[in-house]
Amino acid sequence: MLIIGARGSGKTTLVETAISSLSSSHSSQFHVVRLNGLLQTDDKLALREIWRQLGVEMELDENDQPKSANFADTLQSILAILSHPDELQPNDEGPDVGGDPDPSRTATAVIFVLDEFDHFALHPRQTLLYNLFDIAQAKKAPIAVLGLTCKIDVVDSLEKRVKSRFSHRTVHLKLPATIDSFWEVVKEGLSADMGSEAALGNVNTERYFEAWNQHLSELRQAPVFASFLQHTFASSKTCAPIFNAFILPLSSLSVSSPFPSATTLTPLSPPQSNLHLLPSLSDLQLALLISAARLEVLADTETVNFEMVYDEYLKLCTKTRVQNTPSGGMGRVWSKSVAVGAWEGLEGMGLVIADAGGRRGMWRVDVGLMEMKEGTKGTQWARWCKEVL
Repeated sequence: MLIIGARGSGKTTLVETAISSLSSSHSSQFHVVRLNGLLQTDDKLALREIWRQLGVEMELDENDQPKSANFADTLQSILAILSHPDELQPNDEGPDVGGDPDPSRTATAVIFVLDEFDHFALHPRQTLLYNLFDIAQAKKAPIAVLGLTCKIDVVDSLEKRVKSRFSHRTVHLKLPATIDSFWEVVKEGLSADMGSEAALGNVNTERYFEAWNQHLSELRQAPVFASFLQHTFASSKTCAPIFNAFILPLSSLSVSSPFPSATTLTPLSPPQSNLHLLPSLSDLQLALLISAARLEVLADTETVNFEMVYDEYLKLCTKTRVQNTPSGGMGRVWSKSVAVGAWEGLEGMGLVIADAGGRRGMWRVDVGLMEMKEGTKGTQWARWCKEVL
């Protein structure tokens, strides 16, 4: 089944609530394997993560783990775990007819939750999806596959052999359509649960929870909070910015000020990034910046000096067989005197910052290697970044 919806529409909350509800009555009858397309970037990593999670939940012997890094061996081990016990029997040993089922031979259900499902569809040949769907369709093992994605046309990106094994069951989640429905979602996330164990039997806690919920209703009428709520609804319709704004006020609650005020809500925003400057850099400046970021990873250090950076730049140029030609750009190895000017330009833009510890001539790179890799996709620079990631 696919669950499709915009970010913040509640896809993960829906799945986790359903699993939590199921666990209350069938906790020992199924296992959950959670994968993310942003973390398991290829089928081999995904298969090894499946083995790791199943190994923990099913208490498998570590000696049974696949020693080979071969993709086929790993896949075979995973399928052996998921396959129904009857399929693993030799052909001459049929199941006992009319006898009591052996508990040791009962297959346990497995729920696969594939977050960022569209990224799994980008894997070559979609081997992981094919095998999971094939196992589910052929009932080789009692498994369920739940895909969570933001792409409404993700089914079109599936290969024909994968699509034929997909049940084509989808659930679409929508963001709140009105400000009132948006507030109900926000309020549900901020309200105190009167039926929780903390509230039951404790008069003081019950009174505080009632006062807290009443304060939320009053907060909704405050002009400052109403403006913040309206802005969030108009820009993203997601609750995360509002929940994040409550982090600091909630951490400073005290007996004298038990409730946050609208004026103390501080919207949290990501720190400013200099990535927007990458397209304006010259080839030499970009090469030096990547060389400095590589050194931080290779040498396991937070600061570098210009001599180290220039030596790394020369090594990279030699490795990629860049010739000293008059064409400029990637086709030229620039002299140290020219590189010094380029390095000073990086300092002026704030991409490299002088070490605050007082060590003269030492610098810290203000942009990460992973960020530069994403900002230079499809170029030689991206390959330089990828070599050490």
